[in-house]
Amino acid sequence: MNVTRIAVLGGALVAGAVAFFLMMNRGPISSPVQIVEPAQEKTVRVLIADHDIQRGERLSVDATKWISWPEKALSESYIVESGESTQEDLNGAVARTLIVAGEPIIEAKIVRVGSSGLMAAILTPGMRAITQRVSAETAAGGFILPGDRVDVLFTESDRRGMARTRTIFENVRVLAVDATYQETPEAANIASATVTLEFSPQDAESFVNARQGGEVSLALRSVFQPEGEVDSNTKKSSDVTVIRYGRS
Repeated sequence: MNVTRIAVLGGALVAGAVAFFLMMNRGPISSPVQIVEPAQEKTVRVLIADHDIQRGERLSVDATKWISWPEKALSESYIVESGESTQEDLNGAVARTLIVAGEPIIEAKIVRVGSSGLMAAILTPGMRAITQRVSAETAAGGFILPGDRVDVLFTESDRRGMARTRTIFENVRVLAVDATYQETPEAANIASATVTLEFSPQDAESFVNARQGGEVSLALRSVFQPEGEVDSNTKKSSDVTVIRYGRS
């Protein structure tokens, strides 16, 4: 081996050793870190049901709430919070159908107060609304309220002038009570009221025909079902006096 080759080989070894030494003592190669901020999704405030609202149930401020809703998923039928739209605007409105919790409130599912379709939304499908004028004496002293259940009593007089009362309908739903008040110098009192009842089409016809010949009264039913048979409050006595033609 000649001297030239030995010199070249030695130089290559020295260069390799220097390069290896430099790489071992060099710090890690740092690359610039790019921070990407997430895009802010645009939202609007939408009115939703805070809990399940049944068909025919009246809305209140506690039944609804505002939440942030993605603008790209917004429907034109949703009620959006603005200077002209508030929760109080829907207070007293009636649900046409079931609105589940978290569902946006839409106009198609509610009837606002003052709308012509308010009573139609309260009615059970297939049923009819009939209004009857009553007084405090024939309507449980004015304690009957919308949503209560009543029995309809009918009183008529026979040929001898004897009054006879019978129950013609049971467990009838009261839809509305519209009371008329009269101002007097002493105090305000209920003079009369109109009570709207819910009947099937056949019962509505029977009720209208039956009330023509006598007086209709409403008996308020309890919201609780009795556990057994209801005892009568009528006291029976073995001592009975029969009066005939003015003589006992």
